[in-house]
Amino acid sequence: MTKSQIRQNFSHLTFNQSLTIKNNFFASFDLSKIEKIHIFLPMPQEINTWLIIQEIFQNYPAISVITSISNLTTYTMESYYLAANTQLAINKWGISEPVNARKCSDNEINMILLPLLGFDKQGFRVGYGKGFYDRFLLKCHQDIIKIGLSRFEPVDTIDDINEYDIKMDFCVMAEHNWVFNK
Repeated sequence: MTKSQIRQNFSHLTFNQSLTIKNNFFASFDLSKIEKIHIFLPMPQEINTWLIIQEIFQNYPAISVITSISNLTTYTMESYYLAANTQLAINKWGISEPVNARKCSDNEINMILLPLLGFDKQGFRVGYGKGFYDRFLLKCHQDIIKIGLSRFEPVDTIDDINEYDIKMDFCVMAEHNWVFNK
């Protein structure tokens, strides 16, 4: 399948598996050495990452939650600390972004949760087609743990992968996880 076909097939499908995916994430990963985790703030059709964020705020006070502000002209992102009292605004694409947050250096982030519409069995993901996260990951520390969150099983292969696409290390689903070789 091509990226376009995956977007077409998976973008309209929505099932409320966010709670199960959250539980699987926390059961599957040792967060004791994680200091900063970057988490996307969800659009309505995406997995509700607020469940993960709230769990971290409540039970992992040593972990800083980081999110981003997107530059919709250059398709780049900058990282900011997210706290319980952080004011949010909706950008023109319907994504919540921090308003009164302190900036975070991208290379300090240990783990990132990646949004996706679909992925393949090699660990490549399909997002919304602008390359925000691939550009962002190039600025991060080389050893950052890259975890996708998905409602859907992978396709065999994404046919139009290019040199800018960056593989995930893991993909968390409701019932199980996928592990990809680095």
